[in-house]
Amino acid sequence: MDSLDNALPEVSVIIPAGDESSSIIQTIQMARKLTPSLEVIVVCPGLKSYTTQKARKLGAQVIHSHSVITYDEGRSLGAMNATGESLLFLDERVNASAALLIKLISETKKGWDVVLTAYTPPSSRSKPSAQRMAARFLNRISGKIELDAASLCFVPYALRKRAIERLGHQLLRTPPLALAFAGKAGLSITSIPPKTPLKWNKEADPTMRKQTQVVLQEHAEAIRFLLQEKGQRGGFPDGDRFRILLQAPGLLHLRSVFYQEPSEREGNGWGAKRKAKRSPHKKAGSRAHKKLRKK
Repeated sequence: MDSLDNALPEVSVIIPAGDESSSIIQTIQMARKLTPSLEVIVVCPGLKSYTTQKARKLGAQVIHSHSVITYDEGRSLGAMNATGESLLFLDERVNASAALLIKLISETKKGWDVVLTAYTPPSSRSKPSAQRMAARFLNRISGKIELDAASLCFVPYALRKRAIERLGHQLLRTPPLALAFAGKAGLSITSIPPKTPLKWNKEADPTMRKQTQVVLQEHAEAIRFLLQEKGQRGGFPDGDRFRILLQAPGLLHLRSVFYQEPSEREGNGWGAKRKAKRSPHKKAGSRAHKKLRKK
């Protein structure tokens, strides 16, 4: 604990990292600049690893998993041991500015339960990744369109201690499901756009990173949870469609599902085929053609 007295710290900074993290020193030093009432928690597998030695020298609390973990599992372990009123989640892969981190913390102090980093594409022509597309779809189903593609899958983000108490630290192992639960539980969620694009460290431990397929499966699990709660359409209206008519016989029942029109315009009611109006010239031409064929 890094506060000047025996009081609980205002902020807990949680940093999962591999045993040989090349950026752990820089990440801890960045965290130190945020607030004097602070505790830094580093989660890594090895007892005598390079990361453990450097983190302890910088006064951080080190939690060992004793086995290979993902970054999300590391955040879950860190949250379980955190004592601050606000929890800031980082990891060795991302270099974020101090201004963004301070803003994330300040929003939790204003009362926001979940504060995400907003998604900002590197360029106007760049396409979102599959993970970002899944996050955007999940936010739409959750009714959080304003979040766009922001997600708990991407650090940095901050949570109030109240959010951890409502969700449980273990739910952070599956970030999309945690975000879906947060919305369902009525927790307040917002996102903060970074002023400069985030920089990613390519030397991060690849064994702690989840594969894209796993991330998409977790989004599918969260979407299934929301559909079970809100119905098959996720709470969205069905417009003027009458899907029960899909079971009706007839060739045009699909058309009738999408367009409800008065029976007098449809002739004999639903599914009736509307007769096309022909001009007198076309009728005369067709009759003359028939006479020529008879001759």
